[in-house]
Amino acid sequence: MVEVRRTLPADAQVEIAIDFTRPVYLVRMQFPAGTAYMSTGPQITFASDIYAEGQVSVGTFSWNADGSQRGDIILSNEGNAASALILAGTVNDVIIDIYKTYLISGGGNTAPQPYITGSMDGSEVGASSSKVAVLSTTAQTASVPSRYYTVAEGFNWLPIDGEVVT
Repeated sequence: MVEVRRTLPADAQVEIAIDFTRPVYLVRMQFPAGTAYMSTGPQITFASDIYAEGQVSVGTFSWNADGSQRGDIILSNEGNAASALILAGTVNDVIIDIYKTYLISGGGNTAPQPYITGSMDGSEVGASSSKVAVLSTTAQTASVPSRYYTVAEGFNWLPIDGEVVT
């Protein structure tokens, strides 16, 4: 058995030692049109970004044989916003960062810690919510460009093999 240790900030150690505590997850999704910031709890400001209150739920993540983690998030479908994103096909391969924080009883929250970094992969549309699969990035998996430059897309002249396209 391999034991992996990591250090937590002092404020997080205090909160997780309490008899009852519940983490709050901050989800940042980097869509081509803009970045969405959502929180599983109250509105929280982190790194100058405001994470909207209660728009997402974070499910359980499990380890795969290749060292990656797979899980899902559930997006609130208020005003059919999640359905529109999913049906337009814009969630696949979107980079996602999930942070974990704890609310402090006196107000505020602990310093958010990275929980999962990866990309969204597959989805299910529902009436009140939509589920999106998340695959973490590991040494064996990484984001790759999803835009292709071919004659079919209107590019009549292509550079020679190996040349970098900016």
